Amino acid sequence: MKNIEIKSPLADRPGTEERLRSLGAKLEWTRRQVDTFFNSPSGWLKLREVEGCPAELISYRRSVENSGPRESDYHILRIDEPSELHSVLESSLGILGRVEKQRALWIYRNTRVHLDRVEGLGDFLELETVLADIDSAEGTAESEEVINLLELDRESFISVPYLELLRET
Repeated sequence: MKNIEIKSPLADRPGTEERLRSLGAKLEWTRRQVDTFFNSPSGWLKLREVEGCPAELISYRRSVENSGPRESDYHILRIDEPSELHSVLESSLGILGRVEKQRALWIYRNTRVHLDRVEGLGDFLELETVLADIDSAEGTAESEEVINLLELDRESFISVPYLELLRET
């Protein structure tokens, strides 16, 4: 699967939530997530454990040269019993790191808006415009529209996963 995405620090969460409501975006849920990253020869591989939901093994690749909006390729496998998979991946690949966050998921058309409070880092916003029913050009246009509507500062966009930010602190 593919999406168009950006990540940015979030200075004004209440203001962003108000703008999302005024756009007609829907708050789907707020949940705690723990992502365990494993060593991978290309891209990233993480086991995501979410309170009240099946775990997910997520493999993804995207440019770290460009902070976006940029295309990301990803694959998701739902996991009912993550502890055994965690052990297998840890023993075979090794753990790269762990990210804990509280995520609020908002939906606006084809765009998933994540408002994240990341332990050790603070508040962030991620946009993921899903390319399921639209092509890359339409996804990029929608992403650009949401960036403008939410008044995001392009100079603050981040090209790396939270894990890399945590490693820099």
